Amino acid sequence: MSMDFNSFIGKRHSMIENKCGFNYYIELLDRLQLGEDQDHKRIVDAFLRFVGDKSITVLKMCNDVVDEVIDVSQEDIRKNLYLLGDGKGLFYDEDWDVSFAFVGDTFFAYILSNMLMFSSDKKNIEVMSRILDDFSLKYVGPELRPDVDIVEKPSRYFQLKISLQGVKPLIWRRFIVKDDITFHELHRIIQIVMGWENYHAYSFSINNTCIEGEGDSEFCVDSIWRGFYSKGKRVVSREAFVRDFLTSEKQQFEYIYDLGDNWVHRIVVEKILSTCEYEAVVLDGARCCPPEDSGGVHGYLEMLEIKKDPSHELYQEYIVDWLGEDFDPEFFDKQMINNQLSDVRNWREGNATPSGYSNVKMRKLGRNEPCYCGSGKKYKKCCLPKDLKELGRQRKIAV
Repeated sequence: MSMDFNSFIGKRHSMIENKCGFNYYIELLDRLQLGEDQDHKRIVDAFLRFVGDKSITVLKMCNDVVDEVIDVSQEDIRKNLYLLGDGKGLFYDEDWDVSFAFVGDTFFAYILSNMLMFSSDKKNIEVMSRILDDFSLKYVGPELRPDVDIVEKPSRYFQLKISLQGVKPLIWRRFIVKDDITFHELHRIIQIVMGWENYHAYSFSINNTCIEGEGDSEFCVDSIWRGFYSKGKRVVSREAFVRDFLTSEKQQFEYIYDLGDNWVHRIVVEKILSTCEYEAVVLDGARCCPPEDSGGVHGYLEMLEIKKDPSHELYQEYIVDWLGEDFDPEFFDKQMINNQLSDVRNWREGNATPSGYSNVKMRKLGRNEPCYCGSGKKYKKCCLPKDLKELGRQRKIAV
């Protein structure tokens, strides 16, 4: 924790809000009936999803000033948020005093009797609103606090060009993203843009910082190779925002996907734009990216050579049974990609993280797996084209 909360003891809560830039808020509906009209468990679940593994500090207030600083555990937060619905616990105060729960030092919730209001900067509030949407919780906002007069930074858009290294002719895409996304969201956009399937761990290397994350399969065995690629300061991708690292045109950085196969991509910031009609859109590109788990550059190039020769001893195993004879290394469908990007649920972070209380976990159905419809055919040769057209993405199935 970088902030010294004890220095605020005896000071008004407005000093904390102003110092930290907590200018926006989300107010959960139900007011004095928290947990009656909305499922209280879902409210706790949503808050804990945002908390993740970050530290939590509670500031107790008395007569509008900070009275006490308390470090709490994840279990303490869970227990006391449940108690809040019963009108008791750490956060409950019948005199309507405000309590603050800091997650790290960038976010807090202030809690009145039987009412939760989340307040932070705009980026965190937008993340929280997407989480609340994912749990189908009703709320007011996100809105600018009425007592705050700020000048918002205008949104920017980055026109990026990504190129897969080591394969010729070049496999590349030119696309635009909004500057308010996290690097995990950028990763998910790249997965759609390039045509990867988001099975594996990944990393970005930029400004002597390694920004790391894992795919959504929750079975990223390649993460054991993490130490070979982590150089400089290490940052979690869900906590790093693109706007904080991309600063100028012609800036370059590296993206590695699948730390086992080691697919290295070079990304260039071609333009910084002030407006764009879309949050994410592909402008141009060429050629199909390699299939997942094809053995890296060497394995993929070997596979392409085998595909040219139907008499090759490995043609049946590598091409017919695994790759598919219809695989076209020149394939690129800009419209299909943009159909997937247009539904932000495909890549916005808050819409894909599974609930911490959910017993059912989902994963994307692989192109070479048996189709879910029971036809006995591979998914890619059966229902995949229909799903891409109707859903804008591959079908998900229970793990």
